[in-house]
Amino acid sequence: MKRRRRANTYTIQRKKTTQTRHRPAPGSSGRFGTVVKFFIIIAAIALLTYAGYKYALPVLQEKLPSLQISKKAASFTPAVKETQKPLPVEETKPVPPPVQTEPKETFVKATQVEILNGCGQQGVAKILADKLKKWNYDVVNTGNYLKHGKRYFKVKKTKMIDQLNTPESQKKCLKLAKAIGLSPKQVQSFSNPNPIADITIIIGLDYQKLPIFKGKK
Repeated sequence: MKRRRRANTYTIQRKKTTQTRHRPAPGSSGRFGTVVKFFIIIAAIALLTYAGYKYALPVLQEKLPSLQISKKAASFTPAVKETQKPLPVEETKPVPPPVQTEPKETFVKATQVEILNGCGQQGVAKILADKLKKWNYDVVNTGNYLKHGKRYFKVKKTKMIDQLNTPESQKKCLKLAKAIGLSPKQVQSFSNPNPIADITIIIGLDYQKLPIFKGKK
């Protein structure tokens, strides 16, 4: 009895080992099935997409024209031209015409003159002063001629004294002497450090012979 049981047990184990050898490895069939299912799903999606694009989209475009416009707009993007903004124009103000100004007169200092009465005739100094003022001379002093601090009315000839003694002052003296009627010999020059005037005129007893006093008493 023991031998039969052992034989039966051996036979059962042998059959099990034989079945195990021909059975596929566990899990191999599951992976293959998953891959197949994945490809089937991808193919179905692609097929549906193709069918929808080929058949359903034209129908929708006919019913909805705006969809076609939006599609073209989405597929085509025209190149945008860069337009340069116009530069701001500077406002030009009219330039006013230049104002014509009169040339400024250069100030010329008038020649200062002192007139002294050396003849004793009353009013001769004033007569000469009024005449020279009309000639634009600056008469700064009129009075009697003094000699040693006293009035002296015995000057024989009218004379003119240049108190500055410069080439310019000498020319001015000669010009005024000629206008009064004096000769160049009657003109003298001295360098006075503190002169009252540029020119001093001493009227002598010969004043009646001078053209400037003719017809006047």
